[in-house]
Amino acid sequence: MTVIRLYDKPECPFCWKIRLALFEQGLTVEHIDSLAPETRETWQSLTPRKTVPVLVNGDIVIYESNVILEYLNDLSETLLPEDPTQRVTARLINSYSDGVIGAGLREVIFEKRGNAEADRDHKRIEQGIAQFETALDYLSGQLGGKTFFADSYSLPECALTARFGLAEAYGVEIPDRFSNLRSWFERMKSRPSYRATAPQHLLS
Repeated sequence: MTVIRLYDKPECPFCWKIRLALFEQGLTVEHIDSLAPETRETWQSLTPRKTVPVLVNGDIVIYESNVILEYLNDLSETLLPEDPTQRVTARLINSYSDGVIGAGLREVIFEKRGNAEADRDHKRIEQGIAQFETALDYLSGQLGGKTFFADSYSLPECALTARFGLAEAYGVEIPDRFSNLRSWFERMKSRPSYRATAPQHLLS
């Protein structure tokens, strides 16, 4: 039986959402650290973008995270709802997570990661947090009082769990006014997949 290989980076949100998807599906996977010098040449030869994640399953090589998610759904039919309208919703929110939620958080994380407090651009951090909080308005409206963003655990849960997990790790909180999002994230953190896939240094 072919074992899926995932060239991975612990704090990469695109990698983390793939780890969540794989765990939720119960698929056997070999995680390969893309930061290890001995693996860099191998995985970079597989992708023109020279970025991770890169998933390899036999002769199939996929180097774009959302295409990986679609492929994983094709394997198990568990990451997208059956209803066509709900499938569109799931895909749109997954895209929103990458393009809008991720944009503000990126500013905060890139500024805080590796920089001492005195060396940080605090205006950049404040602007990133403000951008993140503004982006939550749409998400809160989309979630409403539902358990999941679509009618079951799907792509948005993978994507947003990773984003919110990194936000929390870098001191960016979901404001109290978004109580449905705070409750949603607590539910996601209580799933076995969260602890199994989160960067271990963020759990300590």
